[in-house]
Amino acid sequence: MRALRALPPAARAVVMVGATSLFMVLVAWATLIGPDAVFTGPGPRPATLTTTAESCAPTPSESGTTNQVVHLSDDSTGPDEGDCEDPEATRGDAEDLGEQADPPLWLKLLVWTLQVLVLGAIIALLTYLGALAIRSLRVRRRSREDREAVEFTTLDQPGRVAEEIAADAGEQDALLRDGEPRNAIVAAWHRFEVQGERAGVRRRPSETSSEYAIRILDLVAADSGAVTRLAGLYREARFSDHAITEDHRDRALEALAVIRRSLGART
Repeated sequence: MRALRALPPAARAVVMVGATSLFMVLVAWATLIGPDAVFTGPGPRPATLTTTAESCAPTPSESGTTNQVVHLSDDSTGPDEGDCEDPEATRGDAEDLGEQADPPLWLKLLVWTLQVLVLGAIIALLTYLGALAIRSLRVRRRSREDREAVEFTTLDQPGRVAEEIAADAGEQDALLRDGEPRNAIVAAWHRFEVQGERAGVRRRPSETSSEYAIRILDLVAADSGAVTRLAGLYREARFSDHAITEDHRDRALEALAVIRRSLGART
């Protein structure tokens, strides 16, 4: 049991499915040959009660005359050739007929059911292994794409991102000042995504919208406190149910101004 716990979950599942399939095969085999043959084997032949055999052939008597033993059955009045049939031959014929007889229907149904279960377990195992292989390939492909995205990040990207943020300041301020405070704050935050795309910074497949915007601001080394405050206002406006007031808008304008001032050297 400790060895099974030490295995990874995938290997543990494979071992359990394989053991279950083997158990089902053994049960089907035992059902086919019968429980007596499984647990005891052929075993000794059962003892038969031996009696003094009386021959139907005439036997000489002490006086020299011939005595004949006649077997009378209940439904006959005289000797019959069938009464003199060899009992060993009769028992062998009965055993041959028993071996040639078809098994009962319930036994056939049980064997078919076990075979279907074994086949289903094998198919499920193969499907599970195929799903693991496909998942592993997807993870490797995603990791490769992420590495390529990092490798192609050039040194001049922070400067271009800072220039885009500065050039787009008027549009971003207009979005933040117009309309309802809730919608204005959300639109102003999403504007960082547009600025990053214009600067050539691609969004990674595994990134959310907020993660991408924060990566853009981290790339240009924006003021971390202002970024945290503006991100908090965005989440509050985006996901909360309470009212978003003009005070929230003013705090967002202030945080955005601090971010731009922290980029003064680059812009």
